[in-house]
Amino acid sequence: MLIGCVCLVLVQGVLGRAAAQQCYLEALRLDVAYAPAWRGLGDLLREGGELVQALSCYQEAVRLRPCYADAFTGMGVVLKELKRLPEAEACFEAVVRLRSSCALAHGNLAGVMYEQGKLDAAIAMYHKALTIEPSFPEAYNNLGNALREAGRYDEAIACYSACIQLQYSKAIQQLQMQQLQPDASAAAAAAGLSGGMAGIVGTAAANNAAIAAGGGLMGGLAAMAASRPPQQLLPVGVAQRVSVAYNNLGGILKMTGQTLAAIACYEQVVLLQPDSPEGHANLASAYKDAARHDVAIQSYRRALALRPDFPEAFANYVHSLQCVCDWADRPALFKRLEQEVRRDLAAGRLPSVQPFHAMAYPFSADLALAISVKYAEHCSLAASRLSLPKLPHPPAVPLAPGQRLRVGYVSSDFGNHPLSHLMGSVFGLHDHSRIEVFCYALSPSDGSEWRLRIEAEAEHFLDVSSWGVVDIARRISADGIHVAVNLNGYTKGARNEIFALWPAPVQTSYMGFPATTGAPFLPYLITDKVVAPSQLHHCYSECLALMPNCYFVNDYKRCHRDVLNKAALPCRSEFGLPKDKIIFSCSNQLYKYDPDTFTTWCNILKRVADSVLWLLRFPPFGETNIRMQAAAQGVDPARIIFTDVAHKDLHIRRSGLADVFLDTPLCNAHTTGCDVLWGGCPMVTLPMERMASRVAASLAYASGLGPEMVVSSQADYEDRAVLLGTNRALRESLRARLESTRLTCPLFDTEGWVHNLEKVLFKMWDIHLEGKGPRSFEVQ
Repeated sequence: MLIGCVCLVLVQGVLGRAAAQQCYLEALRLDVAYAPAWRGLGDLLREGGELVQALSCYQEAVRLRPCYADAFTGMGVVLKELKRLPEAEACFEAVVRLRSSCALAHGNLAGVMYEQGKLDAAIAMYHKALTIEPSFPEAYNNLGNALREAGRYDEAIACYSACIQLQYSKAIQQLQMQQLQPDASAAAAAAGLSGGMAGIVGTAAANNAAIAAGGGLMGGLAAMAASRPPQQLLPVGVAQRVSVAYNNLGGILKMTGQTLAAIACYEQVVLLQPDSPEGHANLASAYKDAARHDVAIQSYRRALALRPDFPEAFANYVHSLQCVCDWADRPALFKRLEQEVRRDLAAGRLPSVQPFHAMAYPFSADLALAISVKYAEHCSLAASRLSLPKLPHPPAVPLAPGQRLRVGYVSSDFGNHPLSHLMGSVFGLHDHSRIEVFCYALSPSDGSEWRLRIEAEAEHFLDVSSWGVVDIARRISADGIHVAVNLNGYTKGARNEIFALWPAPVQTSYMGFPATTGAPFLPYLITDKVVAPSQLHHCYSECLALMPNCYFVNDYKRCHRDVLNKAALPCRSEFGLPKDKIIFSCSNQLYKYDPDTFTTWCNILKRVADSVLWLLRFPPFGETNIRMQAAAQGVDPARIIFTDVAHKDLHIRRSGLADVFLDTPLCNAHTTGCDVLWGGCPMVTLPMERMASRVAASLAYASGLGPEMVVSSQADYEDRAVLLGTNRALRESLRARLESTRLTCPLFDTEGWVHNLEKVLFKMWDIHLEGKGPRSFEVQ
């Protein structure tokens, strides 16, 4: 009967599926209780996509032979493809019991555990597989995936690196074997390669140790690249597998901010698979993160040439063009982009445009909201896969005398980041007799003054950057947090799955993402009446907690008082600015610019003859495009003056050198708006509909001078800027009033702002106690 089994396999390979199926059926006609034939027929049907019929064959095989590991394996594969994951897990568990020393069996079980979100169990099972077979590259790759999902990034990086090293080492050994004499090759094969593979694992471990030492990642990648065989000699299958591992490694390096190392990984991918559109798109994305939009655009174009219908690459291509103000085909590009987004939404797919990018695009409010809603659904789905039972919350009862409201701030931006520049004092200014403050840092310390200050002033500061989502959520729950504040939204470093697990009874979005999150797990958004007047509440999924004055906090009165000393401020000549001309400025990032606004700026320059426009190289690769646009509109490019990004303190101190700040309407100056107003420079801003387009107006009104700086149309914007540029008395009067109110106006009253925020937090808790769900409210 063993000979019969071999013959059946040979028939399947030589004569094709139809002949093989006939042989299996003939075998069963001769002996209907012959389990291997049922299993073989099941394999054949599975490969042909006939999953239900295949399942019946495997079930019959294990009924006839209850300890038939191969049939259990086939059954598990079919059940997994049918999405019957618990049943698939039971099959693979049976295989592990039957073949306890089989690494592949453990790997299969780990894989189905991973798909069910059982990350801890999957990780443990992959480790067992690698204990059995240390030279199992696929297990290293898949373990890396599980560790990545669990937030254990350093371990994931080490696993992906080991997978790559093993794949290359195996390929080198195969090439060496091919160069041996046939008899020597056969002898080597007979002797086995396990000893050699142990050495390979040692090499991989050495590379991982170098990576873990810090600063050695680029060297480790270079060593792996140098040791690889020539690309043209790699078998196609090996090149594909190595590319998968490099892609995974590049993805996690990019996610953790190690951009140069990510670029090195993706460059290996495009060397291994030069015709891979995904490889070129991933490389472009890494260059984009490194602010090398010029190179990114070229890589995106290669990806789109290889696959014209590639929504993700197209969306990122459009964003890179936006970041460098390349507006040549802007109307057509945005028309196509909107069509693709609406197509994705209609099909229930995650849109290719991210919410943070949509925030600055000329999209309607309903489309921007729909994008956020779909991303929130994606977060909820990811959280559900973690299979975490409902977390306990503090009881919904009034706080006892002396009991404090526990507020948890969650952010990846506790460090040298605009959020910390603005909120640095907030965590220490809370009334500690009434509020107990917890900060959960999603990023490791950058050693900056802002990180050190928040660590010192927050009552409880916990670095959870190396923790998994589940562990962070459990800790927030265990800390008894009443109100959890998401300071990220859809910004870089966010881990919104934490909030999707509902670690606190009251959860709100604030500050980091100036738009609606569309997330049911963030039922509140803290904002104000200027940003979100009643006629615009349809732009938001959240219940709105409206603060008095401006919702946007800053810390300038405490941290940047040196700006008040005019004698110590820099002069124009230090930055190549003319002393005797009217200086209009905009220090927003270039992605916030749009053609209509730039046309208005050019019109202003034409109407105010003795004027220049001072912009920021942010990023530098947009400067040429801006100068070309100016020339095309009849403005001498020499009247556009660019300066480099400066340290925060210098940036604020030099902000007042301009005469008038020109805001960008689609996405305003937020942090930058605080910079220029604290520096005493008046602004002109045009609020539109969505949140990001109305923040500067809120800042202006909170300074007490809103009517002088906020306009209602593009024409009014141009006229107001021209008036301020040509009427020296008006301009100087506005500046003098702005400077005189800095220490007394609500905009820079951080202590008063914290007091109002506490009113908001307590009101949220009081509404929770009503048991009727969240609702919008305003505090006075």
